[in-house]
This record gives sequence, structure tokens and C-alpha cells, in this order.
Amino acid sequence: MTTTPYLAPPGAGLPMLERWFSSALLKALSTFWSKDALTHWLRRETESVLALAANLPEALACQPVLLPRVTGLEDSSRCWSANMVLQHLVIVDTGIRELAEALSDDTSFGCELRIAEVKPVPDAGFEQLALLRAAVDDYAQLIDGLGDLRTTLRHAHPWFGQLDLRGWHALAAMHTKAHRRQMQAIVARLACQPEA
Repeated sequence: MTTTPYLAPPGAGLPMLERWFSSALLKALSTFWSKDALTHWLRRETESVLALAANLPEALACQPVLLPRVTGLEDSSRCWSANMVLQHLVIVDTGIRELAEALSDDTSFGCELRIAEVKPVPDAGFEQLALLRAAVDDYAQLIDGLGDLRTTLRHAHPWFGQLDLRGWHALAAMHTKAHRRQMQAIVARLACQPEA
């Protein structure tokens, strides 16, 4: 009999030391890495996520896998399917694109971001592969057409506080790397399951 694991609620956040380290890393990335280097990193991590997910049979891609917590991800994200990871990245990357449009126009984004609102649904399907590729291509195309992303206007992230557009762009890449590690762990765990 399978029991549902107890997970912390969405938005509970990261352990204090890990949150501090992630915040310092984010600040360093947005300060010292160029816009193009961050875009290249985001694209590379996305391609890795897509390749890992594409190698899974459709029946396994929708199967939630309970993992130990992955560094950079909160506890509530520990029991996702590969498709849920993809859908979460689609939601976040699309949201950061909308935010980028507002900040680059010196316009307030006008809504508070909540971690619980970017979580995927359990029945996320295989279509998320194409949706993620399209979302990242659309986002990168917008970013490529903007300046250095040093906006005077900022918007608050629930864990990392006020970020300019360069900070949000660095976060998009850093966030995708964390979920690439999650996807690797999901694929590895599914590979260890006995065939039915």
C-alpha cells in the first residue's frame, strides 16, 4: 500500500543557511555574469532538462517520484513527476517573461509573487516538453532585444527580496539548474524500478 508522504506546504521555503547561500550566489551571478552568459546557461540547463524528460516513456513521465530534498528546492517539490517539473518551469519562465516586459518598460508588475501559485498539477502531460521549449525560446528572444537588464524598477521575490531584471534573469538560470538536478534524480529513480 502506497502512503502519501508528509511534505511541508508550498511556500515554506529553504533552510536558513541554504537560503542565505542561494541569495549570495544570486547576487554574485547578477553582478558578475553578463546577460548573454546567463542566457546561455539558462538554455543549456533547459536543453538538459528536455533531453532527460524526452528519454522517458510517456507512462513513466507522469509518475510522481518521492526524492530526498534537492538543494535549492523546497520540501513541497519532493514528490513530482517529470512532467510536473516541466510544467513548473513553463509557469515560472512564462511569469519571468511577463515580469521582464514590465520592468524593461519601467512599469510596475503589479502583483505579489507567491510560491504556491507556481506549483504544477499532478496530471501535467507530455505536452509540457514542447511548451517548455517554446516558453524559453520566447523568453530568450525578449531578453536578447533588451539592454543590460539593469532596471531601476525592481520586483520582490518571496525568498530573495527586491530584484532588478538582471537579478530575475540570473534567477531563471539558477532555478532551472536546480530543477535539472531534480529531473536527473527522478530519471535515475525511475530507472531503478523493476519493470512491470
